[in-house]
This record gives sequence, C-alpha cells and structure tokens, in this order.
Amino acid sequence: MQFDNTLLKYLVPIRQLQTEHRLQIASQSRMLELSPGDELSANEEHRWFDYLIKGKLDLLALDSEPVLLSAHDERAYHPLFKEGEYKTRLLAQSTCLIARFEKQLFHTFIDQELITGEELETVEMSEIEGNLFNEIMHAYNMGNLKLPSLPDIAVKVQKALQSSNASANDMARIISADPAMVTRLINAANGPLNRGVDPIASIQAAIIRLGMQTSKELVTSFAIKQLFKTKSNMLNQRMHELYDHSVDIAAISFALSKQSGKLSPDHMLLAGLLHEIGVIPILSYIEDTGLIVTDEAELDNIIKNLRGAVGSMVIHHWGLSGDLLAVVEEFENWQRDEEGEIDTCDMIIIAQIYRRLKHHQIEGLPRIDQVPAFKKLYPDNQDKNFAQKVFQQAHDEIAAVMQLLKM
Repeated sequence: MQFDNTLLKYLVPIRQLQTEHRLQIASQSRMLELSPGDELSANEEHRWFDYLIKGKLDLLALDSEPVLLSAHDERAYHPLFKEGEYKTRLLAQSTCLIARFEKQLFHTFIDQELITGEELETVEMSEIEGNLFNEIMHAYNMGNLKLPSLPDIAVKVQKALQSSNASANDMARIISADPAMVTRLINAANGPLNRGVDPIASIQAAIIRLGMQTSKELVTSFAIKQLFKTKSNMLNQRMHELYDHSVDIAAISFALSKQSGKLSPDHMLLAGLLHEIGVIPILSYIEDTGLIVTDEAELDNIIKNLRGAVGSMVIHHWGLSGDLLAVVEEFENWQRDEEGEIDTCDMIIIAQIYRRLKHHQIEGLPRIDQVPAFKKLYPDNQDKNFAQKVFQQAHDEIAAVMQLLKM
C-alpha cells in the first residue's frame, strides 16, 4: 500500500522539510500492517519515524499506564516512539497501518536545507516580524501550537450521525441540552435556509424539515462562534473582525450556492465560517505566550503566511471533509483553476471577491469575468454586468443569513 502524500504536511517533524524533500522521503517510506495483538518495540524501530495511519493501539511505557492511541487523535501526527525511549512498546488493538520514514534520510535533507539556505518562497519581513514568525512556526513544527477543539455539541451530533440507526429524535435530544442552539436551529428552519409553508416550533420538526445532514452542518456552524473569543484586550477587536468577516463570506457563499443551484448551501455556510480558522490558533498562541505585537501590519503578514498551514491542521484535527483543506489554503488564489465542476473553494473565492468589491477593496483584484471560479459558476454568462446583477439578486438573502449567524 502506498502512503497518502496529503498527510505529509501534518507529520512532526517531516512537515519541516521542503515539499520536494517530503515527497522524496515519502517515496521511500514503508507501510507495515499489524493485526490485533501484534507488538512493536522502540528498540526495533530506532531507525524509523513511525506514524499510526489507521487503527488503534496501546502505547506501553515503563512505570506508566497504557495509553490508547487512535489514528484520528492529534497525537498520531507525532512519531509513535520518542527519541531515547528504547523500552517503549506498542500493542495493536485493531488492524493497524503504520507508516515508516527513515530518520537518516530526514536528517540528510534537513542538513541540505540548512546548508543551502533554500526556501520554497521568500517572504519579506522586518526583524521583529521575522522573530515572531519563527517563534510561531517553531511551535507549529514541534506540535506545540494549540489547536481549537470542535465544540462539544458539534462533536456529539457528528458521533450520533455515525450510527445508521440515528433518528431526528436522537439528534433532538442532544440539541435540546442547549436552548440557544434550539432557538437558532428553529429560526433556520423557518427562515432563509429553508422557508416552509407553515411555521414550526419544535426542534424535532426543525430537524425533519432541514434534514439530518443539514442540521449537523448548521449545528457545527452555529457552535463555531464560541471559538472566536479571547481574553486579550489587544486581540479582542481582531477576533471580532475575524468573525464578522467569516460571517460575511459564509452568507455570500450560501446565497450564491442557493441562487445558482450548485453545491450544498448549508455546506457553503460552514466553509465560509471556517475559511480563516487557522487564524484562531495563531492569535491564541500570541495570547497564551504573552507576546506583544504593536504593529498591526506585522501581525497581518504573520497571519497571512501561517493561516493556511495551521488551518489545514484544524480541519484535519476535526475530521471534516477534505474539500475544506483547499478552502483554508487557497481562498485568495483568484486564478485557481482546478479541472471539473465548480467546487467549495471556487465558491469561497467568488464570495471573497464580492465582499471586497462591496467594501471597495479593489487593489489586486482581477475582473470578475476573468476569474476561473466565476466561469464555472455561470459558464454561459461571464460579463461584468451579469455578475453585478447576480450579486444584487443575492443581497436580501445574504442579509438574512448574516442576521441568523449573528444571533
């Protein structure tokens, strides 16, 4: 079995390598399958960085209780065996897939990069900005950049839907523990997301009208608001601005999706709220470490350089759909032109351009009729006047969705 290269940017310390070297080390990696009851020891694996790709196992160390590790845990991004702990063992609890990367090859690549000083891209930074960027990047590379947890109610709803026997009543029981969430979901069922003939007043009826999948994504979307909070006076305004911006993009994406009949409007709502989710761990790191950033432009540049990589980690950490990875990494790539039909990232790109036009932030923007994503959305109508008409028609729905998200 071949290693999935999309995982390379998450694995500590493999992700420190340049892309070319990551791919080279992955091409020489080995995959090992373990059956329940099989064991591996650190002493036997000292030549390798071992990662749990699939399954569950117990980590058995001297003088400590066994630790159950799942391939979905954040800990799985780190090598199974730590340096210097040669007496640690692991015991497979299910069928497991282990990826092995040669340590010597990793260190060879690291040495080459340090000697040549080559980088994938050159970023102009001041000395202060560069120091702060390096500190945050080091925390990211060492796995010490704290990622936000998906809110409990969203986790519970996701787990409930994993069962084939899950019903609207099961979901209603979970949501009923949060009166504010009940109100928001009922309002969504009666409002712009799904207008019905008769108004409804119960959470069960709301879930039935919206559907289980839509209800799940709406619960996640509504719950995410609590993540945009900080105790830092310095960062509080920036968090508010980040949430307001995310709500704008979510509402625009929803309205365009519903108006065009392409993609899922409720999924676009979630994608819009998450497109800059990588900024939250960066701001949290600054808050937790007490770093002082007095220059807003410096902070903007740091965020711009890190948010995609950190956002990808959050999406992967939460186990959300893979299309959201492209969203957090490429939402400002105006000339993105993937083959096939319009996708989630394309719609977010269009929403970004519309918002900038609305706020007269036109520097660096292409003409809308020259944007590949817009050509996919409306392949037969790509002139500027048509685009203006599309955005005007979406205005009322955008305003209604924004009101719903800011409740």
